[in-house]
Amino acid sequence: MSADMNEEAGHQQAVFDQAVDEQPTAVKQPHRIVSPRVISISSGKGGVGKTFMSVHMAAHAAKAGQRVLLIDADLGLANVDVMLGLHSSGTMQNLLTGTTPFEELIVHCPQGFDVLPGGSGLYELTSLNVSEQQTILDNLREAGENYDLILIDTAAGIGDNVLYFASASETALVVLTPDPTSLTDAYALIKVLSQQRGVRRFMVLINQTDEIDGHITFKRLLSVTDRYLDVYLDYVGHVPQHLSARRAIQQQRLLNDNDPALRPYLDRLFDHILNRPRDASRSGGLQFFWEHTLSAGLDDDTTDASDRDDTLQAQGAL
Repeated sequence: MSADMNEEAGHQQAVFDQAVDEQPTAVKQPHRIVSPRVISISSGKGGVGKTFMSVHMAAHAAKAGQRVLLIDADLGLANVDVMLGLHSSGTMQNLLTGTTPFEELIVHCPQGFDVLPGGSGLYELTSLNVSEQQTILDNLREAGENYDLILIDTAAGIGDNVLYFASASETALVVLTPDPTSLTDAYALIKVLSQQRGVRRFMVLINQTDEIDGHITFKRLLSVTDRYLDVYLDYVGHVPQHLSARRAIQQQRLLNDNDPALRPYLDRLFDHILNRPRDASRSGGLQFFWEHTLSAGLDDDTTDASDRDDTLQAQGAL
């Protein structure tokens, strides 16, 4: 190569280097949500089908290819393992006492999802203290890397554990039936979570009903919450009452995939729930799960007289 050609090549390389240096700095892309989605399934009253919905949603998501962990958070009267016919080597109590590591407590279901068993008949687990809450959080945060979806089947009612798990989840799903006591208790649950734990958005599922009564029940609940509470209710659907559900529970199994009575409703319902956009304000991962719960004051006994009057008026309206 001649000296002139060498000089020209050097000049071109200098121009190229200068152009690269002058390129604007790339704009940093927003951080993509990669943490598992955390959904709590709660009810104001027992016996409305909350655990039935939890186990079938877990199976549905697993069948769709998601890695799913179902936590039985009814720590005094746990029954997810009973409904699924599972036999576990320990419960949440073993985790909290440090006698059994988290990974050894996980039960792998034939339906493709994992279960963390709760505890039945263990009164000491019905109200977790701060240290126990942190133990659960630490284990969930580490295990969360292995899952796309974490479902938390809470106890019924408005106990401390229910408020902890429901308020700390990314999504709070409330299950109820058209029964007046179920409707009233669902309102009480939403009221406590909104006023004492800052939860403002709820998904609502009406079980054991037809389409018309489902809409009527939701409108009754919505009319009262709109009047007395600052919340947003999202009606995700209804599930009809059928003997096949009772038979499945009695036989400790899930509904058959080809069940014509309930499977179509459940499949549409779960697709609707799981395909909803994630709440960016509450999807900061399991660290958010813990920090949000700590920041929510434990003000369960601070209801004043006017608040109690509003509650009585709301119950009368229901």
